[in-house]
Amino acid sequence: MAEPTDEIQEILNFLLPYAERMLNKHGEFYPYAAALGSDGELNAVATDVDDDSPDVSEALLALHVGLRERAAEGAIRASGIAADVTLTDPDSGETTDAVQVELDHADADAVDIFVPYETESAGEGIKFGELVAAEGREPVFAHAES
Repeated sequence: MAEPTDEIQEILNFLLPYAERMLNKHGEFYPYAAALGSDGELNAVATDVDDDSPDVSEALLALHVGLRERAAEGAIRASGIAADVTLTDPDSGETTDAVQVELDHADADAVDIFVPYETESAGEGIKFGELVAAEGREPVFAHAES
């Protein structure tokens, strides 16, 4: 079995290119997810939201609930949820668009990755900034307190 950090990196590498494609094509994207099964296979995860254009918070909630259920059953050992977010600098109040990827693993702490982006002029696509990591705020896996 691979190390948790390698599996988390695999999920990040799976999720970010899709975000880039959707941002280049549509300028935004709905939240989406991927999970690494207990068998080591990485797959995209669909939501159970029936609406063709669901509320973003509803889609995020559905992804969290579905992944937590699968984690509790032992069906997955790692997960990632990607969302298009706006970050606000607490000091200056300035805002920036970013891709947020919530990553979690059964054998590691949850981490949130933020990748700021700017839309290039003349329809040249998007330009990603430097990746920033923070402690995960919405873990999928229930980790025992030490």
